[in-house]
Amino acid sequence: MTDHNFSDTSRRLGAATLDLLSDHAELFALELQEQKRHSSQQLIWLGITAACGFMLFLLLNGLLIMSLWPHYEHKLLIAMSAFYAIAGGLCIWRMKSAQSRAQAPFSASLQELKNTKERLLP
Repeated sequence: MTDHNFSDTSRRLGAATLDLLSDHAELFALELQEQKRHSSQQLIWLGITAACGFMLFLLLNGLLIMSLWPHYEHKLLIAMSAFYAIAGGLCIWRMKSAQSRAQAPFSASLQELKNTKERLLP
């Protein structure tokens, strides 16, 4: 009789463990797919933005140099270089601050694994 109860208990424990592993794998796959979609979407928008920004940058710089060169000559190039250095620094700072605020990838999976460990271990 106790052998039968032990067998039922071990079967239930095995089924619960498999179900738990299945849930964790499903959550991990979902988060992985979400991260992949988010990253590819961000890369596409980054590429389009970079191409448009570069074209605008070239055209505006050419217009500025053509219109102000007779009056300011080399001072214009120095001022433009300083401006773009400051703007680039601000962009890098903004990107780093956005990365520090972003939620860690797979945080839901890690939290679920932690919860499971707390439930299973005394």
